[in-house]
Amino acid sequence: MNILANAIDVFDEATQHFSFDDLEADPQRITIQTAVTEDPIVEVRIWDNGKGITDAAKARMFDHLFTTKGVGKGTGLGLAIARQIIEENHGGLASGVVSRG
Repeated sequence: MNILANAIDVFDEATQHFSFDDLEADPQRITIQTAVTEDPIVEVRIWDNGKGITDAAKARMFDHLFTTKGVGKGTGLGLAIARQIIEENHGGLASGVVSRG
C-alpha cells in the first residue's frame, strides 16, 4: 500500500499542473504485474506514467526517513517499511527502480 500511496501522491500533485484536457488525453496510470518466475519465486512489478524519479532519489528511495515530499507531508517511512516487509517477512528483494518506460 505504501508503494501505491506514493504513486497516487505524485499524481495528486501533478493534477495541479495539468488541465483536465491534458489529463483526459494522457490519463494517469499505475500498472501492477505479477508473475511466478521460478517456484516459489514471485515477481511483482509496479510502474506508473508519472514524472519519474531523479537519480539522487533512486539511490535513497528505500532509506529510513528519506522523503521527497515537502515539510509536514511525508514521514520517509513508506518505502522503508515496504522494503522491510518484502525482505524480512517474505525473504524477497526490493530492487527499486529498474527503468522508466
